Amino acid sequence: MKPITYIRDPAELQNISKELQRTGHIAIDTESNSFYAYFEKVCLIQVSTATDDYIIDPLLLDNLEPFGELLANPAIEKILHAASNDILGLRRDFDFHIHNLFDTAIACKLLGFRQLGLASVLREHFGVQLNKKWQRCDWGRRPLRHEQIDYARLDTHYLIPLRHKLAAELDVQGLWTQAKEAFDRQCEQQAQEKPFHPDSFINLKGAKSLDSTGRRILRALYVYRENEAQKRDRAPFRILSNETLVRLARTRPHSLKDFCQTKGLPRNYRKGQKAQSLIRLIEKHKEYFQEAEAKI
Repeated sequence: MKPITYIRDPAELQNISKELQRTGHIAIDTESNSFYAYFEKVCLIQVSTATDDYIIDPLLLDNLEPFGELLANPAIEKILHAASNDILGLRRDFDFHIHNLFDTAIACKLLGFRQLGLASVLREHFGVQLNKKWQRCDWGRRPLRHEQIDYARLDTHYLIPLRHKLAAELDVQGLWTQAKEAFDRQCEQQAQEKPFHPDSFINLKGAKSLDSTGRRILRALYVYRENEAQKRDRAPFRILSNETLVRLARTRPHSLKDFCQTKGLPRNYRKGQKAQSLIRLIEKHKEYFQEAEAKI
């Protein structure tokens, strides 16, 4: 493979975008920090042509408009695998819109592939083994390691030759029109807001087996975690796991010693203000039901 071009300079992005405007196909993928942050954002954009691989770093570039113009150009086919999240992320963060899409995952599905994940498809068609170690790393951290960049480039490096194989098979099987319609629908999808619903705590595994007091406590813990996740911009499960929330609601520890023995409790919740605040929250909702029962 040729050396990858890591784009961190606005002038370099401008020049390369101009070059890419002259190509017929570009492969694209993105990496986000959704596994770590509450407010997800696109942290890396991978681009490949038939001969070259590029990494665009949106965290180090103030203006990605030249790349946005590239995405909007209907004369260039954009090739992505399972494009939904990438399309929505680019629209959400940069107001970019993709025109003329070929989604290799949709093509694989139409052709009857059993395994639709990119790793499986690349292994079957090109004998490539993706290192899943980097699949859920924190792409929002800088500097990136060389291994991360090498992993990221493989998400697009083979997409153009894969596209050509799949397109030929779609044509042979008379599925091209159906595939094109599916690609176009993918481009038109709109981002859906996912508002937080406090009562959705009941969907956590084990929530329905709690008694009324436990459910009341779990709901309060669930709301607490959501507020902390937003405030700290962290994925909610990285504040407190679902299992830990349910365990606290079931055991209802009233002392610091009992609280700190809770399995799965993060280290920063084993002492100090955070521990005391959760103990008080649990006690508050225990007392609520004790008082309510006393009035009956």
